[in-house]
Amino acid sequence: MVRALSFVGVCVVLSGLLINTYLAVVARNVSPAEYSDFGAFWSIALLVGFGAFLPVEQELARLGPRALRSAAVVALAMAVVECALAVFVSPAVVVLCFLSAAQFLVRGVLIGSGRLAWHGGLLVVDTALRVVFALLAGWLGATTSAQFEWTLVAAVAVAHLPVLAGLWWQGESEVPARDVARAVAPLLVGSVCAQLLLNGIPVLVTAVAAPGERARAGVFLAAFLLARVPLFVAVPLQTALLPVITGKPARAVATRLAAVLALIGAAGVALAFTIGPWLVRLVFGPLYAVSPVDLALVALGVVAHLGLIVTTQALVASALHSRVAWSWLAGVLVAAVTFALIPDLLLRAEIAFLAGSLAGWLTGLRLLTSSRQESELCSTTSSSP
Repeated sequence: MVRALSFVGVCVVLSGLLINTYLAVVARNVSPAEYSDFGAFWSIALLVGFGAFLPVEQELARLGPRALRSAAVVALAMAVVECALAVFVSPAVVVLCFLSAAQFLVRGVLIGSGRLAWHGGLLVVDTALRVVFALLAGWLGATTSAQFEWTLVAAVAVAHLPVLAGLWWQGESEVPARDVARAVAPLLVGSVCAQLLLNGIPVLVTAVAAPGERARAGVFLAAFLLARVPLFVAVPLQTALLPVITGKPARAVATRLAAVLALIGAAGVALAFTIGPWLVRLVFGPLYAVSPVDLALVALGVVAHLGLIVTTQALVASALHSRVAWSWLAGVLVAAVTFALIPDLLLRAEIAFLAGSLAGWLTGLRLLTSSRQESELCSTTSSSP
């Protein structure tokens, strides 16, 4: 298990680097104003995918291939609902609603059946295809956000649909669809809130930016995406962490997590103030100039968000699904209030992300280490067959 998780970790890191390469390729082929639009699309795509279907992946990781066909029924129903809302966004997002369902079904089955090496390899293939298709689009003369949106759609389809076809004939229907839906429901609230906190803020920045601020919003999105590199590793890896966290004492998880994240936070702020602005210009181009203070605030928000992710996975491992939802809800509410109260376009986004992530993390820690948690865990264990 340790060796398999190590391999997945390497694949996730490589996948994160490829994602940033993909985003950099797009940035260098469009203007900062157009990149603001692409950043909003990227955030919506993550909301459509991770926000809706991560709970399906988590349940398949727990139940294995025997729940594939029932999970597919649930995922398809969710995709139809998403599609009804996405028709007002863009055609690419509409297609992604259904492709994301397939993507997370595949990921969940691979994890649930113990094929972690396949899972890690598929992550790399998917992100590598995104880079290849973006380079091809740039070579063909693409210069708008709408044109590059389809490179993401194509990569997800090519990487996952053939694998889903192969897995489908191995799947069974031992678990009723209503049981899968019942387990997914509370996780769905937390998952949607998680993506709203992480990816809703970039969409809001683009939405509220005045016509003369679109380029500034594009610069912020480039810096925000680069600072979130650790999250490109943590978010795909979170389901694979469940077997490792399960059975561990809550307080031990919380203490070790706080110590590790304190070190990461100090390093992140130091990097933001020293080489951060130079790194943004290096990756995205000379038009993308951002201040060290802006980068430092985002880096602190990323550290708090990492804490929130691991804490909520510990809650899932303890079968406390409803508490996951409350943690993310607390983060979203605090972020929304903060964003509404601060007037500056970039500062409101940076502080909202930091405050929301910190509030959600602290709420999750409180719920994880409360005395009531121990009794709930004992009750769950005693009722298991």
